[in-house]
Amino acid sequence: MKGLLVASMTLALAGCSGAEMAPRNTPEAQPQVVATAATVAELDQQIRSMVGMAYAEDFAQCRLAEVGHRPCGGPQYFIAYSTASVDEKTLLSLIDEHRQLQQDYQQKHGVVGTCEVLQRPSLAYVDGRCVAQHHLVR
Repeated sequence: MKGLLVASMTLALAGCSGAEMAPRNTPEAQPQVVATAATVAELDQQIRSMVGMAYAEDFAQCRLAEVGHRPCGGPQYFIAYSTASVDEKTLLSLIDEHRQLQQDYQQKHGVVGTCEVLQRPSLAYVDGRCVAQHHLVR
């Protein structure tokens, strides 16, 4: 019995060492996502899947988001989504994560682009869906 008490006290005191542990919610404690072509593509697919067909009841539920990052700046593309069929906060968080990972990947690997500027499409409500309408410049 005395041995059990000594062992318990030893373990309890060992847990009180002077070493500090990082809090679990600090950036150091969070696993870092490595910016690879695969992770960027996976996030892009998650965004497209989350948006789906962008069904809405009316135009007021339609939004347009800039997705990705082009090497010379600006978005990779625009996507129309519906606040009726997606959790907007979650979607925008995923879009921000994708943009940052894509930008990190481009910088790390020296990716270059054509530096063309994408024209922002107009947002429309067509047949119960939110759609991005691209206009040709002549």
